[in-house]
Amino acid sequence: MSLKCLDLPLQVTTSERDPIEEFFDPVLERAQRYDIAVGYFSSTWLRDAAHGISSFALNDGRARWVISPELSSQDLESLQVNGQRKEERVREFISQSYQNLYQQLKQQTREALGWLIHDGVLSFKIGIPKNHLSGIMHAKQGLFTDEFGNRVGFSGSYNLTGGANTNWEVFSVFCDWRSRESRERNDEIARSFDRMWNSLDPNLSLYDPNAADLERFTRAARTSPKRYVLFPNEEPISQDLVQHSLSQHSPSRKQLRDYQSEGIEKWLSNNGRGILCMATGTGKTFTALNAVERLNKYVAEQNGELCVVVTVPYQHLAEQWASEAKLFGFDPVLCYGGIGRWLKEFQRRLNELSSKTRQYVMLIVVNASMSDKPFQSVLRSCISNILFIGDEVHNLGAATYLKALPENAAFRLGLTATPDRYEDEQGTEGLKQYFGGVVLDYGLKEAIRGGHLCRYRYFPRLVKFDDDEQAEYADLSLRIGRMYGQSKKDQDQSEKLKQLLIKRARLIGKARNKIPALIELLKEQSQISHTLVYCGDSKENTKRHLDSVLERIGNELGIRASPFTSDESSTERTKLLNQFTSGEIQVLLAIKCLDEGVDVPMTKTAYFMASSTNPKQFVQRRGRVLRRSEGKSQAVLYDFIVVPDLESLSENGHSGAERSLMKKELARFNEFARLAENYGEALSKITEIKRRLNLLDH
Repeated sequence: MSLKCLDLPLQVTTSERDPIEEFFDPVLERAQRYDIAVGYFSSTWLRDAAHGISSFALNDGRARWVISPELSSQDLESLQVNGQRKEERVREFISQSYQNLYQQLKQQTREALGWLIHDGVLSFKIGIPKNHLSGIMHAKQGLFTDEFGNRVGFSGSYNLTGGANTNWEVFSVFCDWRSRESRERNDEIARSFDRMWNSLDPNLSLYDPNAADLERFTRAARTSPKRYVLFPNEEPISQDLVQHSLSQHSPSRKQLRDYQSEGIEKWLSNNGRGILCMATGTGKTFTALNAVERLNKYVAEQNGELCVVVTVPYQHLAEQWASEAKLFGFDPVLCYGGIGRWLKEFQRRLNELSSKTRQYVMLIVVNASMSDKPFQSVLRSCISNILFIGDEVHNLGAATYLKALPENAAFRLGLTATPDRYEDEQGTEGLKQYFGGVVLDYGLKEAIRGGHLCRYRYFPRLVKFDDDEQAEYADLSLRIGRMYGQSKKDQDQSEKLKQLLIKRARLIGKARNKIPALIELLKEQSQISHTLVYCGDSKENTKRHLDSVLERIGNELGIRASPFTSDESSTERTKLLNQFTSGEIQVLLAIKCLDEGVDVPMTKTAYFMASSTNPKQFVQRRGRVLRRSEGKSQAVLYDFIVVPDLESLSENGHSGAERSLMKKELARFNEFARLAENYGEALSKITEIKRRLNLLDH
C-alpha cells in the first residue's frame, strides 16, 4: 500500500493526538523501510516503537535503528579511565543493557523480538557521542519509505520511550509529495542517518551488537512459533471453557469491540458452535481469530491439541486469512493449487499433533479442495480436537459441500453477512443444523448506528428499456413462466430454465440506457476519486459490457479507470488496489471480483449498473463500500433501476412482465433505501411507478 493514501498531519503533539494511532501505526502498515535515530535505549522504548511493527514485518519491511543507552553522568564517568573512554568498558556497558532488556521483557515479547532480529526485520546500532560531545546521542528523527519510493519523515521531541505519551511532546511530519521543502527535509534526514549508520560522523561512535548480545533473543525465537507480535495483553485463564476464553488478547493495539466480544462469548456458551452473522466490514476474521486463540488456550490448559481448519470460497481470501493469522502467531498451511503443494505438509503436521510434538495446527483451504477426497481422507484421520471455521459460510450450503463438512469437528464456527441462502431453504437449514444456528446477528443497521460502518446516501437512477429490449424481456418472462412448473419434474427443463433466467438478468444488466445515464452522472461530479462501478457479465458481439463502459468514460471524460476482474492476475490486482488507494486510478470497474473478501475501505462512491436478484450479492457489495476510512464520513451509492415506460403504461395498462420486472428491482431498492440518510428522497423517485403497477406494498 502507498503512503500517499494517508492524510497525515503537519505536526503531531501528544496534547492533541496519540502519536501511535495517528502516525506510527498507519505509517508502519504501509512502509517497507524505516530508518530512525533516537534516544533512549531502555526497557520501555521498545513498547511504543513496536506498535504496527507486525504489519511492517509481514510487508517484508526492514528497519535500521540507531539508539542510545540511557546514560547518567555517573555512567559516563564509569566508561572512562584517566579521562579517556575505554572501548572495553563501553562494550561491557552495552552488553549489560541488552541483558537488562532481555530480563525485563516477558517471554512472548522476547520471542517476538528474537524473530524480528533473526529475520532481519530489525537491525540495531548503538550511538555514543565522542570528542567534544560528552553527553548522549539525542537525535529525534526518522524516515519511512514505501514500495513505490514515497517517503514520510519526522523530526522533533519524540523519543521511543514509555514516557513519550505522558510527556508533552511534538514532532513535525514531512511528506515527499506535499512540497519541494518536504522532499529536501527528507533528503537531509536520509543523509544524516546514512552518515551515522556508516560511521561517517566524526563525533559519534557506532557499536554493532555482539552476536552474544542477540543470541539470547534469537535462541528464544527458535524454540517458539514464529510471531512478530510484541507486547500482547496477557491475562490469567480460569477453569471452564467460557471463562477460559474471555482474556483479552490481541495481536494489534485494536481491542475487541463489544459486539465482537459478545459473539465470542455466545459461541463459547453454545459449546463452541454457532454462526456469527456480522455485516460486511465489521471484523469477522479478526473476531474469529480471537475465538481461535482463546479456544486454543483452553485446549492447551487441558493438555490437549487443536486442529484448526478454515475453509474459504476463494484463493485470495485464503491468502488474506493467512496474513491475518500470522499476526496472531499462527503458521498456517495453505491447502489449494494441487495436492503436491500441501498434502505432505498437511499430513506431517497432523502426525506431529498426534505425537504431541505440536500443540496446534492451522489449515486454510478453499472450499473446492476441502470437499475433495485427499483433504477429506487426511482430515478424517485426525484424532485431536478439530475447530472447523466456514468463512462466507453461505457458500457451503450446496449439497456437495454440506456432505463434506467434517462430522468429527467438535467445535464449529460459521462467518457470514448473509446467513440465508437465496431460494434454498434446504441448504440454509443444513448449515444452521451443522454449525449450531446463528448466535450473533449484528447487521448493517447496528453497525452504522455503532459507528463501525459509515453512513450513506442512496440515489436510484431510473432507466427505461428500449422498445426492443422491453419486447425481449416480455418474451423471456413468458417462456420462463411456462417452463417454471415443468422444471420441478424434469432436470433438462430445469437447466433450460436456469439459462433463460440468466439471459433475462443479463438483459437488465446491460440495458442500453445505463451507460449514457452513467456518463451524465459522472459529468455532474466536481471531483472523481475512489469510485467503484459494478458492471454486468454480459457481452455484445463478444465485447464485454464492462469494456464498453470503460471505453466511454475513458474517451469521453478522460477518467483514469481500470478493470478489476478475474482476467487480472493476483499481482496485477494488488497493484491496481494500491493505485486506487493513492488516487492514481480514479475508478475501478468490477464484475464480481469485489464481491467478497477484497478490502477497499477508501471507496467513497459506487455505481451499481448491474446486480443479481440474489440479496447476498448486493448486500456484500454495499458493505464493501461502507467500510470506514480516514477522512470518510459517508458514502454515496447510485443504483441503476430498470423501469417500464410510464407513457406506455398509461396507454396500454400493464402486463405481468412489467410488474415482474419492477418486483425484482424493488427488492434491491428497498434494501438500499431503508437505511439511507435520504430515505424519503430516494422513495419519492419510485413511488409513482409503484402506484401505477399496484406495488405500493412492495
